[in-house]
Amino acid sequence: MLKHEALPLKKAKPKIFYGYVIVLSAFIIQAVGWGVPSTFGVFFKSLQDTFGWSRATIAGASSVSSLVVGVFSIGVGILTDRFGPRIIMTICGVLLGIGYLLMSQINTVWHLYLFYGLIIGIGSSATNVVLLATAARWFNKKRGMMSGIIKVGTGVGMLIMPIVAGRLIAIYDWRLSYTIVAIIAIIFILPLAQLLKRDPAQMGQLPDGVVQTNTNNTTRVAETGFSPRELFHTRQFWLMCVIFLTITFCTQPILVHIVRHSEDLGAATASAAGVLSTIGGVSILGRLAMGYASDRIGN
Repeated sequence: MLKHEALPLKKAKPKIFYGYVIVLSAFIIQAVGWGVPSTFGVFFKSLQDTFGWSRATIAGASSVSSLVVGVFSIGVGILTDRFGPRIIMTICGVLLGIGYLLMSQINTVWHLYLFYGLIIGIGSSATNVVLLATAARWFNKKRGMMSGIIKVGTGVGMLIMPIVAGRLIAIYDWRLSYTIVAIIAIIFILPLAQLLKRDPAQMGQLPDGVVQTNTNNTTRVAETGFSPRELFHTRQFWLMCVIFLTITFCTQPILVHIVRHSEDLGAATASAAGVLSTIGGVSILGRLAMGYASDRIGN
């Protein structure tokens, strides 16, 4: 007869808070999801030289894309609430990759507006809404800081991707460069989108990693906030809309035209792309500082 010795009980280690996985995944998706579209200005000269289109014509596709991002972000937010971030981010990631693959095949102006303005615009519409809304459900006390870290991904993407695109165009032609950019978008966004979870209840956790005191791990924390009807009647909502419109109105033309303007001043495409990258790099410090400050002193 076998004798079993009593083994000392080990204390269960606390689970790793999955919210940090959400933040890391969202950070990388932001870097790629906004870094790739930031290369639009890097391809500007190649499109002009190949097709002879005016600057206004080419820049118009970026304007259409921005408008599509804004409009579709509303629907993306609603769908994220209903189906969760994983499905929506995956679909938009696929559209973003397909859009850039199609950009490598453009031959007419309507191709540019359809592929970049519409398809890439829809693909980009999820990047902010899905990721920031998801992170907000995972964090209360550190919400501003975590949102800032996620948005640092935008700065990292803007720092890296224009330089990458400029080097690719210098080595290959612009069509192959667009194909490579599409592959980068797909191989990063799609796998990371599978890690996104709607809220802590899906992992049996609470916001901010607070230790669960009861045994019911399926309890969903009640969400608080305004209904759409209530939100539309608040001054703060419309004030934020005006602020965001004003900021974008000022910054977007610079992001689209700064590389082409640098080339007019005599810079090579790769060097001109570095000017755009500098904007992204400097913004990293601001995003971190503002996220931290919003938690400490308020928005």
